Amino acid sequence: MENAALLALPLFAGLPPAELPRALAALDARRRTFVKGEVLLEAGQHAVPMGVVLAGRVLVEHLDLWGNRTLLGRAAEGELFAETYAFLPAQPMLVSVVAADSGEALFLDPAKLTTPGCEPWRWQMLQNLLQILAGKNLNLARRSLYTAPKTIRERVTAYFSALAVQKGSLTFELPFDRQQLADHLGVDRSALSSTLSAMQRDGLLTIDRRHVSLQKAEEL
Repeated sequence: MENAALLALPLFAGLPPAELPRALAALDARRRTFVKGEVLLEAGQHAVPMGVVLAGRVLVEHLDLWGNRTLLGRAAEGELFAETYAFLPAQPMLVSVVAADSGEALFLDPAKLTTPGCEPWRWQMLQNLLQILAGKNLNLARRSLYTAPKTIRERVTAYFSALAVQKGSLTFELPFDRQQLADHLGVDRSALSSTLSAMQRDGLLTIDRRHVSLQKAEEL
């Protein structure tokens, strides 16, 4: 990805083109290519860098001591990952970042971003970062809405309803495959598939791979 393309990413939005090379140098920026399944950052690490996806996608996963995997989030092109741990170097990572497919990431040292200075790029990036973090915090709050219910059907209903509101449509594409969706909702894949089949039979929705169409209650 060339510098012109970097300026289109949310973290670098609004930076004067001449300031970008200075920002990258000051933040010790380094690029890293990755392949599907590769672990970019591993649970237990300290003082990790902040990552920006330049191409491909990465998944944020938690694996407990008994091998149970929970998918906590994903980052696609232009999105950040591990930024919270990057700003808290004394805290060990409780999650791992795994490549969902092949791509490239840009790693930055956020400590250099908060170093006192009046460079135009520094203030612009701090504003951008604050907005990005606020959006991520909102997404975490949304996730609590559909992981709080006890039954799988209630979790699916809450999650699909949230997606419909975000997309502004009763028809949308899921960001996850079936296994990833099960991990994201914290449920068993087979049980999830059974629940989705039952919901289709009940006329609540139709689903084809990742394509979902919901039926509103008043239309049933």
